[in-house]
This record gives sequence, structure tokens and C-alpha cells, in this order.
Amino acid sequence: MAMFIVTGAEGSGKTTVVNELSKIMDFYWVRYVSTSIEEGPGLQRINWDEYRKLAESDALEVSVQKKSAFFGVTHDEIKLALQSGKPVVWEVDLSLLENVRNDFPEARIILLNGIGIEDLYERFENKGHMVSAAIGMKASVLNSLNKSWHDEVDFVVDNRKDLSSEAAQKIKDIIEGKVR
Repeated sequence: MAMFIVTGAEGSGKTTVVNELSKIMDFYWVRYVSTSIEEGPGLQRINWDEYRKLAESDALEVSVQKKSAFFGVTHDEIKLALQSGKPVVWEVDLSLLENVRNDFPEARIILLNGIGIEDLYERFENKGHMVSAAIGMKASVLNSLNKSWHDEVDFVVDNRKDLSSEAAQKIKDIIEGKVR
């Protein structure tokens, strides 16, 4: 079955869009294991010892640390996804995209355009907040990284605030082959 990678800069709305997609079509949502306190669609909480054992046994296809938690996808999860008979949707941060693309060159890559740097500043300023230099620098780097991938992906889908269901519909059309 076909694999679709949904990627974008941090904050581009990947999880929100994939969650909206799950409301309008059936697919296999690749689940991450994580030491975070969160759990939900696409995320299974495990403890530090379990994660360490997976890492030491080379059972992880990808692994990344975000803040104080580790996130990874196991080889077994990918095997289950590919054997499911359903379209496979894998949410991947841009920081991991090169590795995933090298391991799964047949996967179709969908880049989500989230809010732009100008929109971020405007949103904070309209709420009466100043954007700290650190947040501004991080947003700028993420925005540049997102733009640098535009020519390297199969599809680009815009995702603006309160329009995630429209982005999900566009991804559904891509998966169903209605968009080339």
C-alpha cells in the first residue's frame, strides 16, 4: 500500500491536519512511541526504560528528542503499517525527513505550509504580546527550513489557522490520486 509522509516545520499543524484527515477517510496512522506525558492518535506513551531498551536493541526506525521527551517509530510499527492494506500516513518533522526519505524513497511527501513568519508576528502583536527574540529566531529558522524543502517534496498543502479541515481534504484528494 502507498505511504504518505505529512511533514512541515514545528507548529505547521501536522497533528491537527492528520486528525482532521482521520475524520474523513480510513488510513493507517503511524504511531510514535514516546516518553512524553501525552498519549493519543499517533502517539503511544511508554516509560524511559522501555524507550531505552528499544533504542539499545536498534528497534527504532527514527528517534528524536523534543524538549524533555523522546519520540520514535519502531521497525515493527512500519511493518504493521505497510501490511495493513490501507494508505499509510506518517507524520514526520522536517528534522527527520531526510532520513525517512532515504529509507522510504517510494513514499509521497506532503509538505504543510503553516503560518508564515509574518503571520506569527502579527498574531502575537494583535494579542498585545511582544515576540521574544528567541521565539522570533526559532520561527525564522523553521520558516526558512520549510521553504528550503518546497522543491524537494511531491506536494505542498497550505494550512492556515482554522482551515485544517480544508488541508485534510486536499491531502485526502492526494491520497486518492485526484491530485497529481
